[in-house]
Amino acid sequence: MLGYHYGNGMSDSKDKRPRRRIAGRPAAKPAGSGTAKAPWQILEAEFKWAAQSTEQLPAQIGVELAFAGRSNVGKSSLMNTLTGRRRLVRTSSTPGCTRAINFFEAKARDGAVFQLVDLPGYGYAKRSKAERNLWAGIIEGYLAERQWLRAVTLLVDARRGFGEADRMLSGFVAARPKKDRPEVIVVATKIDKLPKAKRRAMLRNLSGYEGRIIGVSAVTGEGIEALWQALRKAAHVGDSGDLT
Repeated sequence: MLGYHYGNGMSDSKDKRPRRRIAGRPAAKPAGSGTAKAPWQILEAEFKWAAQSTEQLPAQIGVELAFAGRSNVGKSSLMNTLTGRRRLVRTSSTPGCTRAINFFEAKARDGAVFQLVDLPGYGYAKRSKAERNLWAGIIEGYLAERQWLRAVTLLVDARRGFGEADRMLSGFVAARPKKDRPEVIVVATKIDKLPKAKRRAMLRNLSGYEGRIIGVSAVTGEGIEALWQALRKAAHVGDSGDLT
């Protein structure tokens, strides 16, 4: 069973009302975005919904792209960098803060609209077994049933590689029928913490996983454009922003 923890600082309140947009300053331009008007760049992003149970999951209104990983793998920082915002997704150096599945809407320059879904991190032991089992069931239910879920970005720390919980989560997705199975995109985070000479070896070590592996850094922006391109392809979004 996955050991889920709560992450991102959402409150325990059961108030499901959408919150107002977080105004935070835009983040620094990601590396590789050279062309200031790249179609994949996000122009608008806002928080839409928080669900603390499967019953609270919102109606599906469009393509969903989910983000999953162990606690403190850099998930919130990556989502902020992907959307070009500093504080869209709340970050914390202390594990055990998220108390919801958080939904954000992002609109790209070319008109494409995505629902970005921040799943609670797993692997944090300082929660009761009952809490861990509860959240494992909620996350597994989300991954198994969302019709518009097109991709699951599975984050692993580039310095540590895959763990058993990562493989289990990937297995939940693989259990779906092939015709509507989301693509799993493996992202090796924090590659800026590795010397460039060691990055190729790191990717080789992760290559045992069946699927594409993208090295990224939320600090330098390396790999962000490649990740957006992979996400858009999984979502069947063409260069014009239309579904293909």
